Amino acid sequence: MDSEQGKPLLWEKVAISERLLAAFVDLVIVVGLSLFPRIGWMVGLIYHLTRDSLPFLNGQSFGKKFFNLRVIILPQYASMSGAAEKSVIRGLVALIPILNIVDLWFLITRKVRLADEWAETRVVYHQDWETIGN
Repeated sequence: MDSEQGKPLLWEKVAISERLLAAFVDLVIVVGLSLFPRIGWMVGLIYHLTRDSLPFLNGQSFGKKFFNLRVIILPQYASMSGAAEKSVIRGLVALIPILNIVDLWFLITRKVRLADEWAETRVVYHQDWETIGN
């Protein structure tokens, strides 16, 4: 297993099924928020775009918290908490239909989403991230 700047490639261990289930939990939350009259769709969209960078969630979405996952910023292996611009990049890819197919293909074949490549982020297990000193 290779490493990046002397740190292990933690994202190689994360199961695709856990990532998809965490995304499903977040999708249920977005749909639930969107059901509120008038501004629900805006709140749902804002949650979708910023879910991995919300400081009150410690840089994890509700779905990622449930499955003990988190998104880190490369190459520092830093938390996404407060990094809204990277979270928005990751969220926008999911909103563009043709990119969803490419994103899923990347995830299956390379174990990394296209959105993660563009935002320079990776999904890792929370406890693995904590063990390398963050």
